[in-house]
Amino acid sequence: MKRELWAALLLLLLAAGSLWHLRSADRLTGLVEDSLDRAEQAARQEDYEAALAALREGRRQWQASGVYVQIFFRHPDLDSLQGAFAALEQLLRQEDRAWPAALELLRYHLETLDRMEHVSPGTVF
Repeated sequence: MKRELWAALLLLLLAAGSLWHLRSADRLTGLVEDSLDRAEQAARQEDYEAALAALREGRRQWQASGVYVQIFFRHPDLDSLQGAFAALEQLLRQEDRAWPAALELLRYHLETLDRMEHVSPGTVF
């Protein structure tokens, strides 16, 4: 009977950890998305300094959770996301009109990271 209780406790602990991870991933990607929305709005108004500030805030929020993302996300995906941040920052710094494509690529990487963490047939099998 003790074994079954320990197994049930472990199962509950694993389920709670999974829920915590999903909420943390959603919160983090949501914060970064908000920063990207502010950056897009500023860039559309050709206020590139404000766009860069919003982008850097989003990047800072992402990097502030460094240990968490290094443990729970795949490293190639993290590298792609960092590359997308850098590409968008460079285009905004140069006031290059190609920034919308770089922003969409960054959003794609962020959404993909978040989507892969959620349980679906594609993530299980």
